[in-house]
Amino acid sequence: MTEPTAASQAPPILESVLRHAWDAFHPGQPAPLGWLTHTTTQIQAYLDDHHTDPQTQPPTVPAESLLQLRSCVWHALRDAVISQDIDVDAANHVLDAVDLPLLPRRWQVRLILTVVTEVTATSREDAFDTAEAAVETALTGAELEVGRP
Repeated sequence: MTEPTAASQAPPILESVLRHAWDAFHPGQPAPLGWLTHTTTQIQAYLDDHHTDPQTQPPTVPAESLLQLRSCVWHALRDAVISQDIDVDAANHVLDAVDLPLLPRRWQVRLILTVVTEVTATSREDAFDTAEAAVETALTGAELEVGRP
């Protein structure tokens, strides 16, 4: 049998809170006769007399302010990542939760591609060198670093 979680339990009733408070301040002593009932009644009467209804509509926030807040949150998390106060994965988790664009990050990707190209050369070695130079030119033209395995 599993115990209910705190989220699924109903909040304690006022009487049990008062009983627990009495026991905490007066361990082993019984509460005076009528104290629990009288105190509960007084608290509930006070709350009823001083209860204010919540506003029916939440205050409206200008869309401009909301955009500024979103921008401020994004920039604050970006700056925190730059200063290494927070991990980029944690920052991106927060940004994703509030539906903001994720922070860019650098990735190192190793690709090994089979490339077939036709070249005109006088020998097999010249053909290989010409094909290799063509691929290297294409990669550097795309501003990609060329590395050898």
